[in-house]
Amino acid sequence: MVNFLNSKMNDFTYKEWNQYFSGNNERRLEIDFSKEKNLSEKERRLLFPSIREFQKGEGSDGRFLMETVNKFADKNNLPEYIEAMLWFVKEENWHSAYLRKYMDHHQVKIKERSFLDKVFRNLRRLGGIKCEVTVLVTAEMIALTYYDALAKSTESAALKSICAQMLHDEIPHIMFQSYTLRHFKNGPIDELMRILLMEITLLFVWGAFHNVYKAGGYDLDRYLKENLGYLNQSILLARSKI
Repeated sequence: MVNFLNSKMNDFTYKEWNQYFSGNNERRLEIDFSKEKNLSEKERRLLFPSIREFQKGEGSDGRFLMETVNKFADKNNLPEYIEAMLWFVKEENWHSAYLRKYMDHHQVKIKERSFLDKVFRNLRRLGGIKCEVTVLVTAEMIALTYYDALAKSTESAALKSICAQMLHDEIPHIMFQSYTLRHFKNGPIDELMRILLMEITLLFVWGAFHNVYKAGGYDLDRYLKENLGYLNQSILLARSKI
């Protein structure tokens, strides 16, 4: 499990986050398919159900999200936050594009509808920006264990490179969203709700994609422990003073 509590990025202002995202955008992944082999039917059955689901979840135009972002930024005089979230949405769409490119190479169709993605989007719209960010950061934390397991479950160098890029990007995303949560009250009830959301989501994801996790070396205990460990780090960061 990655420990990001002591990272200097945890104290970034939104201006500094914009600088980070701008620099990261100049180092986008170029996927090398030159040595990519055809996947066996067994490998395809293992990999693509979850890849199709995550590809759908990573992509969004961010329209509803940006409406809540603009309201929050205007109310709190945080114009830099708008730019930072636009960078975040762009980076998430890059993630979706990487997975789409991998699927296209292996002639796998995208998923038009996703139950998990629909649930996440509906949950985000239950409240304002705090609700949006809470749901977003929950997904980001689960992505850490997923892409780690996915990388370890395949011999595909192209897919491993995609997973490495995802892991590189997702950790700052968690710190970025946790920084935003520092602007709100984070009492025991708020933290309990975050724990419940995480636990329920973890059960859904494990039920759907436990075969990938198991192939990547995760049993249920490790899966729960690592994801709840990331949540604990995010909660501690959200408690910090701005």
